[in-house]
Amino acid sequence: MAQFSNEARQYFDVQRLVFRIGELASMTEVSARQLRYWEKKGLISARERDDGQQARVYTFKTFVRVTLIKYFLDEGFTLAGAAKQADKRQDRMKYIHHFVTAGLKGFAKVDGELALNLGAFDAEQTLLAIVPDEGPIRYRLLPNAEAQRLVQAEPE
Repeated sequence: MAQFSNEARQYFDVQRLVFRIGELASMTEVSARQLRYWEKKGLISARERDDGQQARVYTFKTFVRVTLIKYFLDEGFTLAGAAKQADKRQDRMKYIHHFVTAGLKGFAKVDGELALNLGAFDAEQTLLAIVPDEGPIRYRLLPNAEAQRLVQAEPE
């Protein structure tokens, strides 16, 4: 299970993603001028560079924030209102990120379907989320030993 946690962290390590201002502007359809203005207002910030370069670079987190602010601007909010809405949305995303990196314990195959091991339900049972290709997610409790065996077998 520790291996799964490490793999999940690698897949979800967005700290390695950085974008120059032109790339961020192109990806978000927010002009470089607007980005500099938002930065001046304290709504976003460029990442400190350790390579001595002067060009601004932005993290994936900033990309998400810019995307959210633009979304709320397009919905009719003022810049201040859009930033406030983006803050609320990002606060919720922190919990989702924490769940993905700390809550998922592994994958398994259950009756030919992918299952996410969500960890101990109680001292005797493990909770699995069965994720079919289509349709709703179902939940299933299995004895810990059986769940452990399925997770160790790993899905294809």
